[in-house]
Amino acid sequence: MKPRRLVALAAAALVCGLAFEGCRQEVRPRNFILITLDTMRADHLGASGQGRATTPNLDALAAGGILFRNARALTPVTLTSHATMFFSEPPSALKLYNNGQVLRNKQSLPPLAALFKKAGFATAAFVSLGVLQPMFGLDKGFDTYAADFPADRWYLHAGEVNAKVLPWLETHRDGPFFLWVHYSDPHEPYTPPGAPDDLTVYVNDKRLGSYCLSNYTVNTAEVTLAPGVTEIRFEVKNDSDAFPFHARFDQFQITSEDESGLKIERYREWIFNKADGTYFIKRSSSVLVTNAGRARTARMTFRGKLILPIDTTLRADYRREVEYMDGEIGKLRARLDELGLTRTTAVLAVGDHGEGLGEYNDEAGDRYVGHIHFLQDVYMRVPFILSNPTGTSAPAVRDEPVTLLDVAPTVAGLMGLGRPPHFQGRDLRRLPAGRTLEIFEETYKPEAKRDRFGLLAYPWHLIFTPELQKIEAYDLGADPGEMRDLAPNGPLPPAADALRKKLEARAREVLAGKETVKVDKSAADMLRALGYIK
Repeated sequence: MKPRRLVALAAAALVCGLAFEGCRQEVRPRNFILITLDTMRADHLGASGQGRATTPNLDALAAGGILFRNARALTPVTLTSHATMFFSEPPSALKLYNNGQVLRNKQSLPPLAALFKKAGFATAAFVSLGVLQPMFGLDKGFDTYAADFPADRWYLHAGEVNAKVLPWLETHRDGPFFLWVHYSDPHEPYTPPGAPDDLTVYVNDKRLGSYCLSNYTVNTAEVTLAPGVTEIRFEVKNDSDAFPFHARFDQFQITSEDESGLKIERYREWIFNKADGTYFIKRSSSVLVTNAGRARTARMTFRGKLILPIDTTLRADYRREVEYMDGEIGKLRARLDELGLTRTTAVLAVGDHGEGLGEYNDEAGDRYVGHIHFLQDVYMRVPFILSNPTGTSAPAVRDEPVTLLDVAPTVAGLMGLGRPPHFQGRDLRRLPAGRTLEIFEETYKPEAKRDRFGLLAYPWHLIFTPELQKIEAYDLGADPGEMRDLAPNGPLPPAADALRKKLEARAREVLAGKETVKVDKSAADMLRALGYIK
């Protein structure tokens, strides 16, 4: 055989070796970017068909890739959900149950980033919430792990994340690289950058300063206290009268180096809730500070939120946060294009969990906004978009159920990194059409009010709360919004009852093997600042 022919055969064999679905003259992507969308509900993705927000940049990714419309988290908790993505194991297997805990077995299991690093990729992570700091165990395999936060908050806006990511891309444009970008704007507080001030503080009718409670940051101010009584007045800009009060403080202190002779009296339009240390105030409220000594300077520290109606204001604010984040994703995509990286870089954009926006009541009967405690669809269904510009597969929309366990196997398969034996998920590029799946869901005390477990096997979704011995049963075929719990209405149909027995047995097994994982004081303070715990 002629040497030229041997060279051609060798080149063809190399191309076959680089193909990701058989020998189809296809090369692997040179780079990979994982974008995680913290707290983004699937129904706020325009391409989902529900389109409760306008997301042209995520929609463009979906239009050129594969959109999995029935993707679900296994837990509504940020740290544990991201650990599931990187290790392809559920929280109960990782023994990681809550934010603020440390992934203790991280040294024995190679996560996705470590596979990239071993294969010679530059690896970097840029995260936007304090619960993903490197001390909690997701840093393994990353050359760069950026998790720096301002002194007054434990979160970053997407624009602040991009300010770090885009220079890194410039430096590493020659690749190969693996980049994890974590955006968390739809997470509370639902406040895009540039929100106007909504609180003005006066000391004896003299303006002290203006602040933005909606940012949910720790505010500090120096207050001069003359001998006698000083009035500190708070004027809240909140036009809603849906509730008796207009704002609340979960932090409020006035301190001085010498506190002798200093007395604080909350008065006009204040209510103090001793149960959780929260102060509720009206549109115009005051405190009196009595200084029995000489003039002194005191330090006032406070943090709070406006009290806003859910159906109008809060839902609109959440939507604006999604749309702001999508705009920043557009800036990231534009920079990839400017650097000539678009055609060589695959992208997976995926949510870590959803968010409740008042669809359900909590156990006190109040409409619930947030996540962690419950397992219905709004808390668990997430966007999941895989875009591979080097692939030969046509863009597609898939309706088969998938989970965050599938992230690492899919990415590793696409990039030719192998498959560690502990990976429990599937490579979704080879997902057969119509494949069904049983999905086990979990959330745990103490961050959640109660341990809860779910089992989803379409059309049935069952939720079990062991502490209450309570089963909820939803028929997603007839009730996709999960508004009608069928369990209290008598015996369940045989298929649902069989699922119930399986769920209860699995929950007992998991609880029997659950380990106690302590949270240190610094982590607890951070969780409190983010509103996760009281």
